[in-house]
Amino acid sequence: MNSKTEKKTLQALTSGSRRARRLGLIAAGVGFGSVLAYLLRKVLGGKPGAPARRRVPEHIVDDRGTGQEQAALLLRNLRDRAFEASDEKLALALGRPLDEIAAWDAGREQIDDDVVMKARGIALIRGVRVE
Repeated sequence: MNSKTEKKTLQALTSGSRRARRLGLIAAGVGFGSVLAYLLRKVLGGKPGAPARRRVPEHIVDDRGTGQEQAALLLRNLRDRAFEASDEKLALALGRPLDEIAAWDAGREQIDDDVVMKARGIALIRGVRVE
């Protein structure tokens, strides 16, 4: 064989191994990312397909035994059914800042009894079923 043919053969082999190496690195990166995401989900307590857990501890809001989860659901139903799913309109009706509404919905802050009573009263006046 002459040197030109050997050079071309060597380049073809080297080029193929570079591609294989790149593909291997990409596959390893995807695999590592998947394992990392799985471990983070396990550590943070999330389950695939399940909504994120609330960070606020369960606290009974009123004499009816309404807990934080039920109060959040009540507020979401009121927002969706009476205020066109608008956090801004719900905040205005409750007399609370918008960021507080978002924090309640995300579970970052506790919902107090005053808000639940106002929400029930607004629902009653507007003829909306929230519970």
